[in-house]
Amino acid sequence: LPSNPNVPINKLHHWVAAFTQLSPASQAQGSALLNSIMPNTASTSTRPNVVAASKVLFDSSKEALSSGTIDSTYNFGIHSFIQDLADAGQYCPLTLFSAENTEHLHREGHSLKRSKIHVNGVSHHLLDLSQFEGELSLDALTWQEAYQRYLTWIADIGDQMSLKRWTNHFSLLSKDEAVRKNFRAILEFDIETRQNYALR
Repeated sequence: LPSNPNVPINKLHHWVAAFTQLSPASQAQGSALLNSIMPNTASTSTRPNVVAASKVLFDSSKEALSSGTIDSTYNFGIHSFIQDLADAGQYCPLTLFSAENTEHLHREGHSLKRSKIHVNGVSHHLLDLSQFEGELSLDALTWQEAYQRYLTWIADIGDQMSLKRWTNHFSLLSKDEAVRKNFRAILEFDIETRQNYALR
């Protein structure tokens, strides 16, 4: 905007702030109105000297590499209760890996019910899974979100062959046309497969 000595600087700031809140059509009308009442100073004023920036603001060589997988929700990792289940040889339902339940475990894990279970003569205090919805309640989006976190967990605790197998398993299922047509069948197959071939 051209400077006008009759307009105090703080009023100009208020006007500019209000102007930016207008719709594009209203801004165009406001600009036309302003141009009609302001004297034309463009021909008499000169553009100030602009010095090219000599310092590079962004450099791609200094960027940090991003992870190729989802590894947490709000910086939460896989909760230790899930690992406790696996260590005791218990099935870890995919529902525990959803973003909502990951956050729930981390924020409220101290207040969640745990059950005493004996496995091979050893007593374990494990997360009571009845506090969570069953896997068959997963929708396609939550299932995909959860299996990405599940793969991250396998990458942390399993070997490369396990990771490759489970990555292929989920990739094939998620690319299948049946996910859109009959997600329930895909989900039931996935649950049965994970129950039969759970990591030990």
